[in-house]
Amino acid sequence: MGWLTRLDAWDQRWSQRLRVDDRPLGKRVATVAAHFGDGPLWLVLWAAGIVLLPAPGRWRVLVWLLASLVAAVVTYAIKFTLKRPRPSEIDGFYSKSYDRHAFPSGHATRMGTLPVMGAWVFPPLAPLFWFLSLACIWARVALGIHFLGDVVVGWLIGAIVSLVILVVLAGTGWVL
Repeated sequence: MGWLTRLDAWDQRWSQRLRVDDRPLGKRVATVAAHFGDGPLWLVLWAAGIVLLPAPGRWRVLVWLLASLVAAVVTYAIKFTLKRPRPSEIDGFYSKSYDRHAFPSGHATRMGTLPVMGAWVFPPLAPLFWFLSLACIWARVALGIHFLGDVVVGWLIGAIVSLVILVVLAGTGWVL
């Protein structure tokens, strides 16, 4: 058995252990948390930040949006190349018309930007951003929408792209 086969077996085994199918309270909590990474929600939040915050907050939110868009391009390029199927088809958690594939998770990618960029924009809220981020990626696995590896890789893409953008900004001397 090759390393990729072993990794896939490990991923499926741990994903199954995190499922909440037979736990009603866990399923209710996961159903709410799984939507923390919904794209339309974040578009509204970013738009509100751009419109309502004074500078430099509005510029930081714009950079956060840019980081999320770059991370999304990376995620979807991988997703539509590899076409890994989801563990199960579940209505109401993703668009079956354009987002049928699981790896990497787009919700997790957005949630990977949250503790990095969110903490940069709103430092006192960093613990909340970590909680929301981890709750969302747990929920996507707990409900069977994704495998654990899907959300870990998606989250890492969002976090790494965010960190790279912040480092590049700092290196150019462009202070926000």
